[in-house]
Amino acid sequence: MARRITRKLSAAPLEPEGPAQLKLSFSTDNPLGENLRRGEFSVLVEVNAPPREQPFEPAVAVAERMAREIRDVPWATGMAVTDRLRSEDCYDAASLVGLLATASGKPVLMHLSGKGSDKARVQEMLARGLSAGARSLLAVTGDRSDKHPAPHGLARNPPHPVGYFDSVETLHTAAASGHGFLLGAGVNPFKYNVADQCLQRYKMVRKLATGAQFLVTHAGWDMKKLQELQWFLQMRQVDVPVIARVALLSGDQIRALQDDVFPGVFLSRTFASVLQRESEINDTQSLAAQLQRLGLQVAGCRLLGYSGVQVVGVRDERTLAMVLKRIDEALAAFTSYPEWVAAWTEHHMSMEFSPLAGVYYGFPNLLTPQHQFYEAGATVVSRALPLPSRGDRRRSTALRLCLSRVAPEFVKKAGVGVLARGWTARRDRLAYTFHLSPEACPKRLVFGACGGAGADGTCEFGGARCFFHRVLAIAARRGRLDRLEQGLTGD
Repeated sequence: MARRITRKLSAAPLEPEGPAQLKLSFSTDNPLGENLRRGEFSVLVEVNAPPREQPFEPAVAVAERMAREIRDVPWATGMAVTDRLRSEDCYDAASLVGLLATASGKPVLMHLSGKGSDKARVQEMLARGLSAGARSLLAVTGDRSDKHPAPHGLARNPPHPVGYFDSVETLHTAAASGHGFLLGAGVNPFKYNVADQCLQRYKMVRKLATGAQFLVTHAGWDMKKLQELQWFLQMRQVDVPVIARVALLSGDQIRALQDDVFPGVFLSRTFASVLQRESEINDTQSLAAQLQRLGLQVAGCRLLGYSGVQVVGVRDERTLAMVLKRIDEALAAFTSYPEWVAAWTEHHMSMEFSPLAGVYYGFPNLLTPQHQFYEAGATVVSRALPLPSRGDRRRSTALRLCLSRVAPEFVKKAGVGVLARGWTARRDRLAYTFHLSPEACPKRLVFGACGGAGADGTCEFGGARCFFHRVLAIAARRGRLDRLEQGLTGD
């Protein structure tokens, strides 16, 4: 059942108007849900579903040994298994749930990707996951599929042959299934322009209004951005558990670093250089440096108000043992926010983590010893939202009129054919994009932006700004930003 959120954001993107006030409830037979309900700091270990080109048992052997590694660690909460992260040609996450739960004796957070998915696959995965023992689900739309071509020189990217099932739709489907999953949604806090940040915030609230009960962030290293997300939630009085993904990188990943590490998560060149210098001696030296940073980051997440962490990039059980040891030490060592800020700053010599000059942070005083949590009445950094083009204003108005209740069917059909570039999905979905054609989005999304845009707002597929910048501009022009937060209801 959708949860109604009664407050909206003003045109000043982070200006507080009042509380959103979400009240969440958790099933008592779900260990992860119990942890979140009690406010206990959770530690999840993430593994990836392996490619189908390998036989299943040898492909999952390392993941199974890692699951056994946490069995006797009382404060290690459980495992998380990704879905189609590397490729569509991976084993489904549901295939690993039972194995990991048995090996660890702990809950498994099952990711469910919309990449190359439709409603039928989502429903099948929900049923299989439930049968395997999954009780918690993280819905993600997914990054660009390896089966989705992006030819150069085309004004519009051709659609994926199967498509992308938006995480909002997955949440809606799961909530309506009656399976009783604890539902999680993703959010990318590592956005450095005002439009992308607003789009992430609005879609985050839409996901909560559609049924999400907790959030999981993209992985990244900019602690100011992680604190900024917490301050935003505190300002809006949205009391929702948030788990931060924190990452280790392999030697190969570090040596291949460009500006981006994961879709939608970007590094400053300074930090990329630090990582590369750390790896120059050997992979052991690189891992030692990363473990030190990881421990600091996990301790910082707890002090910033996060409900837990999900550790990404652990390659084997030996590395996992070192990760667990370092996390345990760091959580014991850092219990004071000012001391942690000093340690983080000293360790990185006041290095900037933002990838561009002139980037947007929604609040001043982030990561300063005197300001741990959002303070009522705190200054909000306001920047103007993008303005819609004249063409978008006209197209949006014209198609809205064509699809009005009083318009005859032939007008509706012609309007969609001309103004929505042949959109063949449900017409009522066009209201979510303020009647701009979703055909301009390579993933054909309608409920909001994915998290994969570049640091400057360029679409993950390249060639243009994210389509939802245009939707945001129309919404702001009409004073209806609140509609970007509305949950999905109905069929």
